[in-house]
This record gives sequence, structure tokens and C-alpha cells, in this order.
Amino acid sequence: MKARPEFVTVITRRNPLIRWSDRLEAALIVGAVLLALLAIPFAAAAGSAAYAAGRERAAEQAANRQETTAVLIADAPPVHVRLDGVPLDEKVEVAARWTGPGGLIREGVVTVDAGTVTGNEVRIWLDARGYPVEAPVTDADALSQGIGVGTGLWLGWLTLVAMVLLACRAALGRGRAAEWAREWEQLAWKEKR
Repeated sequence: MKARPEFVTVITRRNPLIRWSDRLEAALIVGAVLLALLAIPFAAAAGSAAYAAGRERAAEQAANRQETTAVLIADAPPVHVRLDGVPLDEKVEVAARWTGPGGLIREGVVTVDAGTVTGNEVRIWLDARGYPVEAPVTDADALSQGIGVGTGLWLGWLTLVAMVLLACRAALGRGRAAEWAREWEQLAWKEKR
């Protein structure tokens, strides 16, 4: 005969020592586990949809953005140093010049590491009009977004289910404590007689 988990025994076995609240608590635990498991396909579907949307955005941005080289026409502010002497890795905006679409020379502000000096070349991304933009989203970014959305939704659902389960268990515990207190009062009353 196979051994059954204790909570299944509590739910199905006829035993006068098992209270209705014990059966309800065991059923709530089984229900919570089932709800957590049933949420996995929904979270996976949401993560898959987020991944697909990210891949679409990556393809669109790759088609509409181009990488080029900009030359700084001003010095970036100096690197700040922490009190312990370690330099901070910070990005700053500095004036630069680059050649945009159609061979037009443009000037504007680009983001570089602090301490970069005039004349240094930096790689930047341009939109279709020739203005600096962020680097396009990659497939790896889309993958991490999909995994993050799916995992986040499942963990959020799991947290909600766990909170409801804990609240129910606390209420059942208070009910059992009150029931015991009544039984002790009845026993004390019987002994007085």
C-alpha cells in the first residue's frame, strides 16, 4: 500500500479526532498548491507575449536606427571619486558632431563616460532623422523581458495565494483557540458542580 501525504489523509479519513477546521485547512493547502500550479501556463503565456512584443520592437528599431561615430567637441566633466578613492562610473552628456543620414553634419548632445576629452570618438545610434537615440533593443533584451514578465506574474499570483492561505489559517487558528477556551470553561463548570 502506498503512503499518502498527511494532508490527503486528513481530508479523506473518518476520524473523530480530526476537526472540521483541520479538514478545511488541509483542503485550503491543496487548493493553494493547485492554484499555484494552474497559474504557470498563464504566466508562461504572458511571458511569451512580452517576448514576442520585445522581438517585434527589436526588429523595428534595428530597421530604423543606424550606428555611427560622433566626435566630441567639448570635454566631459571630470570623473568624481568616492571618499575611499574609487572613481565613480558615471555617464554625462557632452556636445558632439557626427554625420547623419544623407551626409548632413549635425551637432548635438551625446552620452559619454565622465572624463572623456574633446576629439575622442564615441559610437552612437541615430534615428531616421539623424538624431541620437538609445541603442536598439536586442533579442536578448526581449528574452529577459519575457522571462521577467512571466516570472513576475507567477510570483505575484503565488504571493496573493499565500497571503489568502495564511489569513485563512490564522482565522481557523483563532476559531480553534476559541473552541478550546469554551471546552475548558465547560469542563471547569462541570467540575464545580
